[in-house]
Amino acid sequence: MPHKLKLSSCAVFLMKFEYTIRLFNCNLVILKFFCKVTVMSLKSLLIVVPCALFSICLFAQKKKKGELPNRVVCNYGDVKPEDFAPAVYPIDSSADAVYLFDGGHTKFEGNNKGFFSVVYKVHERLRLMKKNAFDNLGNVKITLHVPSVGDQQKLEDLEAATYNIENGKIVATKLDKGSIFKDKQGDFITTKFTFPNLKEGSIVEYTYTISTPGLRLPSWTFQGTYPILWSEYEIEVPQFYEYVLLKQGYQPYAIDTVRISHDTYNISDPGENAMSSIQTFTASTNTMNNIWAMKDVPALKKENFTTTMDNHVARIEFQLSAIRYPDVPPKMILRNWTDVSTELLKDEDFGAALDKSNNFFNDDVKAAIAGATSGAEKAQKIYEYVRDNFTCTDEDAFYTSQPLKKTYQGKKGNVADINLLLTAMLLSQNIEAHPVLLSTTDNGKAQAMYPILSKFNYVICEAKTDGKTYLLDAANSKLGFNHLGANCYNGYARVIDPVLPELIPLFADSLKESKVTTVFIINEKGHKLSASINSTKGYQESVSLREELSKTSQEDFFKTIKKSYTGEVSLNNANVDSVKLLNEPVKVRYDMSIDMGDEDIIYFNPMQAEQQKENPFAAAERFYPVEMPYCWDETYILNMEIPEGYAVDELPKSARVMLNENEGMFEYLLAKNGNNIQMRTRVKLNKALYEPEDYQTLRDFFAYVVKKEAEQIVFKKVK
Repeated sequence: MPHKLKLSSCAVFLMKFEYTIRLFNCNLVILKFFCKVTVMSLKSLLIVVPCALFSICLFAQKKKKGELPNRVVCNYGDVKPEDFAPAVYPIDSSADAVYLFDGGHTKFEGNNKGFFSVVYKVHERLRLMKKNAFDNLGNVKITLHVPSVGDQQKLEDLEAATYNIENGKIVATKLDKGSIFKDKQGDFITTKFTFPNLKEGSIVEYTYTISTPGLRLPSWTFQGTYPILWSEYEIEVPQFYEYVLLKQGYQPYAIDTVRISHDTYNISDPGENAMSSIQTFTASTNTMNNIWAMKDVPALKKENFTTTMDNHVARIEFQLSAIRYPDVPPKMILRNWTDVSTELLKDEDFGAALDKSNNFFNDDVKAAIAGATSGAEKAQKIYEYVRDNFTCTDEDAFYTSQPLKKTYQGKKGNVADINLLLTAMLLSQNIEAHPVLLSTTDNGKAQAMYPILSKFNYVICEAKTDGKTYLLDAANSKLGFNHLGANCYNGYARVIDPVLPELIPLFADSLKESKVTTVFIINEKGHKLSASINSTKGYQESVSLREELSKTSQEDFFKTIKKSYTGEVSLNNANVDSVKLLNEPVKVRYDMSIDMGDEDIIYFNPMQAEQQKENPFAAAERFYPVEMPYCWDETYILNMEIPEGYAVDELPKSARVMLNENEGMFEYLLAKNGNNIQMRTRVKLNKALYEPEDYQTLRDFFAYVVKKEAEQIVFKKVK
């Protein structure tokens, strides 16, 4: 006979539960484990990403479900002939497929293991307009975590069907249960099926429910690679639990509301062993019902100058922040960086070795710093020793893969292995050094204030000596001392220090790249011009060029340069300087012979291979920011003799334009001086990040640059 437990006693009972936090992508339901997820460990409590705190346990006036204005109601199987009427959809007339409805619902239910389960239901309805979408959307995969030990996810109520219209009537082809396949890989089971009877214009629909023991709220993605007419997500959360909420993206919400109800949850306790009797507890509390919806969401397409689409997709995510049972002190789940730094520096897979003597590398360190007279010199020599003698095997890790001694002996390891070894070596010489966590540009933004470790994927080293601070990355063999790759400039990095775990700003706007190219052209015999080209690259471009030259020869590199010129040209005396001087910019030098021919009129582009031939911003509109890797400042200088036997017939006009007053500029100066032509162009961008509202201005700016740099000098033969 069930009995009712007082809330305070129930709270004490529930507080005994230990959590294994799971993170899964709720749009495709593909389970992903970030970092090292283990039961009952610190790391298991640090796996999600809030960028803005917002408690979802809010109070609001109770409303009935159907009272929300403009909410789209979509019942499974209720497909009507008019749903097939559109030949195209205004949201995207060229779309291969359109989501007609994209819905998710999550609620808490008491389970038979003495706690709650999160029950997550998905309902998708799509129109497949073209065969191109069949492979992507006609096949569905649902992956669950089913470990042999511990709680397992369960898939229930899977239904799917294809709808076609024939002779004005809807013909439904239901998914045969025998056409559902399961594939087990380790602790994961993937359920797969293909929609039957697919045709261009078919509507497909599926629904399923996943039950997961614990308190992990699934995230929801409102936007993807296909347009969505209506996407909504609803959650029902007992007021015992508080979550922080991340809202991301640039699309407006059609619905963003919260309602309150009072519910009773039945929880069955199986007891400590098989002989124990099952007891059922009831817990009554307010339930917060949150609903978010978006209407007419455009497809998100990757454009130039995008770090990762994960930064821009419209979605919401949750992180359990606190548990508040009646008559029990609240349990705070989110921790601060001081506590997390302390734990990480004790972790055998992160910083525990930094506290040890590590005598195994002493001889090599002493040899490396021989002759150094200052802390900065010692730091640089130790850095160069590690950079030049160790190979990075994995650039996406912040836990070590092996003990530091094994990294030292094998001369290889992941980025954490190498940069933590560097940190240990610096500490051995009484140089203050700390690990620094960051997220690289291709990994997405990390949350600045809260220690959500799953969003970090890279470790560098901070060294402080002689009153200066240096940021070091010995895992990148092409970087000089106190330089980082452009991929590290992705917001804030965090120093792992229990005393002062400070933030380090690493924004692309602070990274200034300067490039200068000079071209001198003189006349030769036989209607030919002789050109001398010198180009000093910016530092980040130099890093990329060094990487390229590590994979190809200079001969092949200059063959590619030759192809960038139009007409008959030949290159000689070609050389790339400072390739091994990693603190210096790379310089590219070569001479070139240009055959001008013997035509009466010659058209000559003075920009040569440096011409910006295409607008990098081809899309008519953009819904997310332009993310350049650094600020630009590129100068091109030309001095040339007018070809012998010719006179200037037409000369492009000089021009100067500004981008949003002080955000950038383009300068095009060209003049004839006696028998010579002088030219100077400069493209300068003073910021790297441009918001969507600035996109059209930026696009127009580059359209002008492309048009202007395409203009040609017209030489006319003197008769």
